[in-house]
Amino acid sequence: MPSYQVATACAIAGTDEQRQAALADLTKFMTPAPVRNIEGWLAELSVITAGRGKEGFDAELMLNAYSARLSEYPADVVRHALLKHSWKWFPTWAELETVCKAKAGPRKHMIAALSQPAPDPEQTRRPPTQEEKERISALIAEQFPNVPQAWRDRAAEEATKGDCMTDPANPTGETA
Repeated sequence: MPSYQVATACAIAGTDEQRQAALADLTKFMTPAPVRNIEGWLAELSVITAGRGKEGFDAELMLNAYSARLSEYPADVVRHALLKHSWKWFPTWAELETVCKAKAGPRKHMIAALSQPAPDPEQTRRPPTQEEKERISALIAEQFPNVPQAWRDRAAEEATKGDCMTDPANPTGETA
C-alpha cells in the first residue's frame, strides 16, 4: 500500500509585517477554481479513466456533487487531484478527498500558524553574578541545614551553572 506524508503542524517566525505579508500570499493560494473548470476537469477525468459510465440525471448529479465538494479546495490542488494524479478507475469522493487534503494540508497549517499572535520572545539568559551565587548558596543552606556542606556547595554550583539567570525588569535582553 502506498504511503505519503501529511503535515500536522507548522512553526512560524518573523516580524508582524512579514507574517501578515505571508498570510496574504498564502490566502491567495487557497483560491478555488471556478465550477466550470472543475466540471471540465471531471469530464476529462471520466474520459481517461475506467468505470463510472453514468449518463443523464445520474451524471449531472455526480458532476454537481463532486464540483461542490472540490470547490472547497485550491484550484491547483483540485487540478492535480483530477488530472495529474494517476487514476486507473474513476475515483470515489473519499479517494479524491484524501489527495486534496494531503496537497492542501501544509497551506492550511501555515495559514493557521500565521493567524495566531506572534509568540513572546524567549527570555535572554546570562551567567549569575557573584552576589547572586552567594544568595543562592545562603538559600540552599537555610533550606537544607541537615545536609552536609559539600552537598550544599555542589547543589549551589549546579544551580548557578551556565546562563541560568534572567532579569525580571528586562526578560528579553533588549537594550534601550
